[in-house]
Amino acid sequence: MTNFLTSAVISAAILASANAANAGQFVVELNEPLNPPSQSLLSAHAVSLDETFSAGPDSYAVFSADTQDALETMIASASLEVEKISEVLFVNSPTVGGGEAAGDMPREGHQVFVIERPIPGVGFFGLEKKQKISQNSNAAIEKLGDTIEWDHSYLTNEGTYCVYRADSSDTLREHGALAGAPIGKITPVQQSSH
Repeated sequence: MTNFLTSAVISAAILASANAANAGQFVVELNEPLNPPSQSLLSAHAVSLDETFSAGPDSYAVFSADTQDALETMIASASLEVEKISEVLFVNSPTVGGGEAAGDMPREGHQVFVIERPIPGVGFFGLEKKQKISQNSNAAIEKLGDTIEWDHSYLTNEGTYCVYRADSSDTLREHGALAGAPIGKITPVQQSSH
């Protein structure tokens, strides 16, 4: 009974902290690296810039906003060219599956990558299924060793934007095969937190 209660409390804490972390978050796909909007423009629309992933024509930005409409209004005011906006429903990470969080900086010889995984409805999966996804990724990383590290993943209705650090895109493909995770697109990026 004690193990069940401990497990239930840990699961509730993971769910609460993950959902609090992504309330009102959106991944925005861009045609070019983001020239960050001014702080006054962001503040005027109650929007914040959380993280950017710059990669030439395939770049990403993560914003927090009360609503998608507020974000879209700020985007129009900033004259940003956007390919797609996806609402974040959950932020998955190694810790959700009982693993260790990624280090503060990429390891020597590692590049940061964003992996798009087409998994319809993944953001709505139950907590147990999200934990299983995390555990599968952690197990694959354990097999591959220091060649790869998982930072976090933004889960949406259509799929995921996974942030990994690895020595090559081939390592990421091998990880996907071991973890049973599909790969739609792999983009090497420069990561910046704001």
